[in-house]
Amino acid sequence: MALARRGAPPGSLLPITLRRSFVAGRIYLAMGSAFSLLLAVALARARPIVFATTFPLEMPLFAVLGSLGGLIIFSGDRAKGVFEYLLAYGVRPTTIFGNGVLAALGLAATVLAVALAAGLGTYFASGGTPTADLAKSIGLYAVPMSLAGTVFSTTAGMYWASLSSPRSGFNSPLGVAPLLGVGPTVLVLVTAETAPAADFYWITVGAAAILGAAALTLVAASGRLLRSERLLSPL
Repeated sequence: MALARRGAPPGSLLPITLRRSFVAGRIYLAMGSAFSLLLAVALARARPIVFATTFPLEMPLFAVLGSLGGLIIFSGDRAKGVFEYLLAYGVRPTTIFGNGVLAALGLAATVLAVALAAGLGTYFASGGTPTADLAKSIGLYAVPMSLAGTVFSTTAGMYWASLSSPRSGFNSPLGVAPLLGVGPTVLVLVTAETAPAADFYWITVGAAAILGAAALTLVAASGRLLRSERLLSPL
């Protein structure tokens, strides 16, 4: 450990973390992209108005599902003892957590790009026209809530993985993370729909900002809230 500290610190971990997340989470990425693509094409080809009013509300679910690669890498590296070497070289817990969140955002953005390209392309090809409501539902609900849900679920999952023993199945961070991301978005949607129409997007954008800010605060505070020992292999 002492010898490791005298070595040169590693460079940016983000590029390799992102690549590894795409590889490790390729099944979830493919599922999120495929489900969003199929639903987008089906709704757009059925009735354009159905796509405009329904599809944007479903996007956070697919984005959170597709982003699980970031959490897979974090959980796997902790179990394998990778973080022991990184911490020995002076990498801060904040950097480790931040890389996980950014990798998850990259995966979620990929799902959103696939969904929007396929969905809007089919929507316009089927006779749909650009509307202010469609633009608002995508820009003020679908995209911000997808990204906020991803950040929140990934951060909560990383904390869960750090504070618990390795588990498999639904009780593991990977099993619960999608619920942590989708649950708040559904609650926000229900709350916004029961409020006056003029307040709908104020609620959704405000909630996305709160979720994102809470998650980023946890990432920034990870070095103080979690002892380094929590990132070491529990095996």
